Amino acid sequence: MKLRRKVVYPILPLALVVLFAAPTPAHALGDWIGVEGAFWHNSQSGSASIDGDVFGGTSVDFQDTLDLDRTDNSKMGRVWLHWGKSRLFLDYFDASRKGSTTLSQSFFFNDTLYASGEAVASRLDVKLLQAQYRFTLADLKLADVSLGFVVNQAKINMQLDGSVSGRTTFDKSVPYPTLAAAVTLKPVPGFHIRVEANGIKFNAGGTRVNVLDGRVQAEMYVAHVLGFFAGYRTFHMAADNKDFGSVSNTFKGPYAGLGLKF
Repeated sequence: MKLRRKVVYPILPLALVVLFAAPTPAHALGDWIGVEGAFWHNSQSGSASIDGDVFGGTSVDFQDTLDLDRTDNSKMGRVWLHWGKSRLFLDYFDASRKGSTTLSQSFFFNDTLYASGEAVASRLDVKLLQAQYRFTLADLKLADVSLGFVVNQAKINMQLDGSVSGRTTFDKSVPYPTLAAAVTLKPVPGFHIRVEANGIKFNAGGTRVNVLDGRVQAEMYVAHVLGFFAGYRTFHMAADNKDFGSVSNTFKGPYAGLGLKF
């Protein structure tokens, strides 16, 4: 018995390495659920015109007027589930920018007048939550193609704090649906290139929304469970609503992160 233990114990670590390194059949290991986390180094451009109860809003450029940060290292996260030909993705990103400037123009923002020459500190927080379902139309050896739909919610919080006019806050959540498509290229085992996009353009009930969210991602998984990925993402959203005014925002830039599959 002692001899058997002396033989077995040293072999166990080697056996585990072989187990994880060996090829696995589809869905046997690491194909059911995945978690991804990344930092997105994005640049921003956009503007907002926020109406109040009395006065209409003036168009304010985020960078030229308020001097908000042009770049941010935003947090991105994804959890996905895979069963049969179906996939469910839960996505999240959170961007935050600050700015401080002396105004070169006067404008109305949510019924508050900020006058030229006034010192204004500003902050813009944008959070996006997405629940996406995709169905695989073609699953080939070197590529697969899928289509689906997405339920989105963009949360926008914008604060202006003027040396004369004081603080004004705009806090709004905008829910909207989009259609999705994706192509995954699989040139070699463990290495994939993913191209994804979802978007919509509609005008109904006094609300106009134009959205396009696309990314290209290259990923490499080690031992089938630990992945490293990098890519480029662009997200554009323009919303015009009779109740609050309009917001137009574009984020774009590279990202990189880690993934785990179980």
